[in-house]
Amino acid sequence: MTGTTIVDELRLIVGSEHVRAGEGIAAYRLGSATPRAVAFPGEESDVARLLAFACQEGLGVVPWGGGAHQSAGAIPARYDVAIDLCRMDRLLEHEPADMTATAQAGIRMEELQRRLGMHGQFLPLDPPLLDRATLGGILATRLSGPLACRYGTARDLVLGLRIAHADGTVVKTGAKVVKNVSAYDMTKLYLGSYGTLGVIVEATFRVHPRPTMERGWWIAAPDLELSQAVGIRILRSSLVPNRTELMDGTALRMLRGPAADSALLVSVAGAAEAVQGQASALARIAAEFGLSLVEFRLPEGGWSAVADFPWINPNRRGVDNRAVWRASVLPADCARAMRVVHQAVSQWAEATMVASVAQGALRGAFYADTHEVIGRSVAAAREALKAIGGVLVVLEMPDSLRPECDMWGVVPNAWGVMQRLKTAFDPKRILNPGRFVSEI
Repeated sequence: MTGTTIVDELRLIVGSEHVRAGEGIAAYRLGSATPRAVAFPGEESDVARLLAFACQEGLGVVPWGGGAHQSAGAIPARYDVAIDLCRMDRLLEHEPADMTATAQAGIRMEELQRRLGMHGQFLPLDPPLLDRATLGGILATRLSGPLACRYGTARDLVLGLRIAHADGTVVKTGAKVVKNVSAYDMTKLYLGSYGTLGVIVEATFRVHPRPTMERGWWIAAPDLELSQAVGIRILRSSLVPNRTELMDGTALRMLRGPAADSALLVSVAGAAEAVQGQASALARIAAEFGLSLVEFRLPEGGWSAVADFPWINPNRRGVDNRAVWRASVLPADCARAMRVVHQAVSQWAEATMVASVAQGALRGAFYADTHEVIGRSVAAAREALKAIGGVLVVLEMPDSLRPECDMWGVVPNAWGVMQRLKTAFDPKRILNPGRFVSEI
C-alpha cells in the first residue's frame, strides 16, 4: 500500500462506520494477539472484497461470529484483521413444506430458532452458548450438542454452503434440496475446518418439526458403568430418545440432579401420547437394571443448561482457573473414558464431565488453583485417553498456558491431506493462520 493504511482500505470497502480500530477492539483479542482493525461486512460481496485485499497484502484474517467459541484453537500466527459477520444476519429463505431454510452466517442461533419457530420448525443444533453463537461459527467449529443423539450433527443437517475463499472468490457447495447426489460432498469439507479454508457466508439446511412436548428423566446408578449400560440398552431398543447424557456426580450437583455418583439423563419429544408411551417403556428398561426414573425438572435456562455444561457452571470458580475440553472415544467406552480421566487427574485437579452416549463424545472441565496444575491435568488426561484409543481437544484454557499447550493434542492420519488442502485453498495462509491442527 502506498499512502494509505489498512484501516483506510477497509473503510473504502465497507464504509467508515463499519470499521473499528484503536479503542474498542479489545473484545477481538485472542490470547496475546490483537487485530489492527475489525471490519463489519454487510453483504457477501463485502466479504469477498475484504479477503481479496487481505490476500493481496498478506494480512492474517480471523472470521468472527458471536465470539462464543473463539477460545478454541491456537493463537493465530498472524492477526491483522477480524471480519465480524454480525451484520449478515438474515434468514434468506424458509420453505416449511420442503423443510429447508437458508440463512446468512452471522445470524444468532436464538434468533434463527425464533424465526423458524414461527412455522413450528427448528434447526436441531444445540452446542453450548447458543445465546451468543452464530450459525457460521457453529458450522465452522462443528460443535455438537445433546440433540445429536436423535438428529445427528451439522454434517447430517447442512445441505449446502456459500464460501468466500482467501482470494475473494465465492463458491457454492451442495444444493437447496434434501436429496442431492454429487461426486464429492464439498460441503462437509468446510464443516469443522475452523475458518482455515474459507469464510462461511451462507448455509442451507434441513429443519425439523418442533415437538409439541418434551420430557426428561434421571436414571441414577451407583457407578458410571451401570449408567452407560442402561444408555446402551435404550439406544438398542425401539425407543427414540433425543438425549442420552451420562453424567458424573459433579455434573449432577450442578444441574440439581439426584444425589448419586452417576446418572443417565434421557429425554424424549413428540406428541403427548407418544411421549407418555416412551416414558412407560423407559421405566421398564430401568427396572431391568433395578433402577427407576426420576422426573427431570428443567433448571433455569431450560434444556440449554444441559448443552452449556461445563462452559456455564455457577457452582465452580472463574474461567481463569479452568480448562474446558472435549474428547472422542468409542460410544461403548464412555464410562471407561470418564473413569480413566478422573483417575489420571484426581491428585491434582477437580474434574467434572458429561458424555453423549450415542456419539462417544465427552465434554468436561478441570479446575485447579494454579495454571501449572491445569496444564499437568490436560497432559495426564490425554495420555489416559490415548491408552484406550481416545483423543482430547482443549476448547478453553488460561491465556498463560496457550503458548505451551497444544490445544489439539494429536496429529490426525489425514494431516498430509489437510496441509495440501490448505495450500490449495489458501496458499498465502491468511485465513486463521496457525489456529488449526499442527498449526495449519
